[in-house]
Amino acid sequence: MQSSGQGEGHARTSVEVVSVVEVHRSYGVLPDAKGKVNSPVPGTTVLVPVERADGWAKARPDVSFACYLVTARRVTDLPEGAAACGQ
Repeated sequence: MQSSGQGEGHARTSVEVVSVVEVHRSYGVLPDAKGKVNSPVPGTTVLVPVERADGWAKARPDVSFACYLVTARRVTDLPEGAAACGQ
């Protein structure tokens, strides 16, 4: 069984996490919506920098946690003695 994202013909890639941000926003029925579907309300997004994506986002007033935004960069040279994840 292959891990997610490792299909045939794809080499493993090591990355370094540069930053992690919680994304919070308000949801509601937009004026031009066709039906009663909650959608993200434009202009309500709040970004909160955090040390890690631990699944325990702190509640914020007037907005709901939506996701984590993770910025990473490809690591081309691992330090001596370091093993890539999964090896």
